[in-house]
Amino acid sequence: MAFLHNHIARKILLTIILAWSSLSFYFTNTDSLLLVVLIIFISIFGLIFIWTEKSAIFTLILLSFTSTYAFSVFMYQINIPLWLIMIGVIIIFGYLFTYTEQKIGILGNKRLIYLVLFSLLILEAFLALSYFAISPINQSLVIASICYLFVGYCYTVLAKHEDNNFLTYVIITTLTILLVFMTSTWGGLV
Repeated sequence: MAFLHNHIARKILLTIILAWSSLSFYFTNTDSLLLVVLIIFISIFGLIFIWTEKSAIFTLILLSFTSTYAFSVFMYQINIPLWLIMIGVIIIFGYLFTYTEQKIGILGNKRLIYLVLFSLLILEAFLALSYFAISPINQSLVIASICYLFVGYCYTVLAKHEDNNFLTYVIITTLTILLVFMTSTWGGLV
């Protein structure tokens, strides 16, 4: 676990996750050039934030969005077995939570419990969203919103930061998920 605390190794691993998920977004969206340019532009900001170690929440949201999209594409278009996708989701999101909790500062005896809870919560949300006939972009937005809610809980309740209110995270997540479901085109997957 020493590589998780090494700043250079952490930056390299987060860069690899960002490059992998952004490139999979690029290679599967050849028909929507504006969307690809937007994701590449946002990914450049994410890369800057990773290497300057600023805005861990933005980095988590970006990586959770792009990684979920990549896993959805791998499941729907490339037909990688579901069990392999599930292992990948647990590994990637477990590492993203580990990175975020290092930035937030959760108490030592609760880290493992919340790491497992976060990974399983994201996996369950990913599997539940795979039953809905909505696009992978919308599924990725929902997963990113759930990540935002969980990090908000960890930041306000577990780390006891008094400057934020957890209710704000709940309202933003609820409105985002409702907006995604209300504006989704139901039926076309990829």
